[in-house]
Amino acid sequence: MRLGVIADVHGNEVALRAVLDDAAGCRVDRWWVLGDLVLFGPRPAETLGLLRSLPGVEMLRGNTDRYVLTGEQPAPHPTAAAAAGSVDLVERYGLVAAGIGWTRGVLCQAGLLDALKGLPGELRLDLPDGTRVLGVHASPGADDGPGIRPGIPDDQLGGLLAGCAADIVIGGHTHRAADRTIGAIRALNPGSTGIPERPGEAGWLLLDLDLDGDPERLGAPERDRAGVGVEHRTAAFDVDAVVRDLGARLHPNAEFLEAILTGKRPQRVAPDA
Repeated sequence: MRLGVIADVHGNEVALRAVLDDAAGCRVDRWWVLGDLVLFGPRPAETLGLLRSLPGVEMLRGNTDRYVLTGEQPAPHPTAAAAAGSVDLVERYGLVAAGIGWTRGVLCQAGLLDALKGLPGELRLDLPDGTRVLGVHASPGADDGPGIRPGIPDDQLGGLLAGCAADIVIGGHTHRAADRTIGAIRALNPGSTGIPERPGEAGWLLLDLDLDGDPERLGAPERDRAGVGVEHRTAAFDVDAVVRDLGARLHPNAEFLEAILTGKRPQRVAPDA
């Protein structure tokens, strides 16, 4: 069985379609989508509809999906008082609130808001050989805060994974592709599909879980010692098309997203990423 894993699509239908085009030749049997499905991009309804149509798809809730449902935002940083004293932070929180309202309205109009309700906080899969695979948004038990990323210290990542009852943990949230081993646990991050670290390169992850299959067959990912094939992949997408769509749809976060998607403004690596 081949499992495709994507995370942090953020309403970017163009990037999602690029990933699915890339996956067309990979014989993906089922999909995991690890949260942050709709907020910030220009096409939340189309993105969610396309995700729901994927074969054998299972989705979980990310922190921004929670914001769309509840109106919450990340806690002010470093304190509410500091936020109130910073014009930049006040504007930022105002724009995020506008983006949440815009996205919620689009999903309501499309009759898709209820599709976010009831999404679980984690996904689990037990393989025939006893290997336990866990999917999360940020880390086990949390949809925000620190997550799996290349530079996180071993002791901090080990603390996040402690007690997870899994051999392979896959999480998104940080938008950074990663492949780490902490003790007996392999920690993976597919990177972001919709707001990738490298402009125009949508990330996703291909796992070959068919332990009895032929590792030499066409397109098989390289296998680890346990026999699980893992391959990080990227798919190029048209950033300019997304930027134009943001403007055409009068998205309140258009200027900010353009700066991030084009690389003019670097992404922050922070607990609320």
